[in-house]
Amino acid sequence: MTETTDQTDRVKFSENSIGPWTTEWDRDSEETPVFAVVSAVAEASGADPLELPPLGRAIDPDALNELFTGRSESTVAEVTFQYADYDVTVRGNGEVHVRSAQHA
Repeated sequence: MTETTDQTDRVKFSENSIGPWTTEWDRDSEETPVFAVVSAVAEASGADPLELPPLGRAIDPDALNELFTGRSESTVAEVTFQYADYDVTVRGNGEVHVRSAQHA
């Protein structure tokens, strides 16, 4: 499996269709965990972010952002959920991993 990195989005792409795709968000930037999730799933699926189903159908976006950015230091290690046929893991260290839910 070969990986490439798009420096603009900091998303790693794998050549196989199940991923994983990885991106990062930073507490000190305007990029939020929600933005990173939607961006990574859009890249993984090849869809425009606006064509994806609302993230609120999978998880509360405000709660997700607050969980990882609302405190000086998050005590949550990670949150995993399904969104748009992908397994998504958001980690407290700023990583977002996306993998096709069809990989089983």
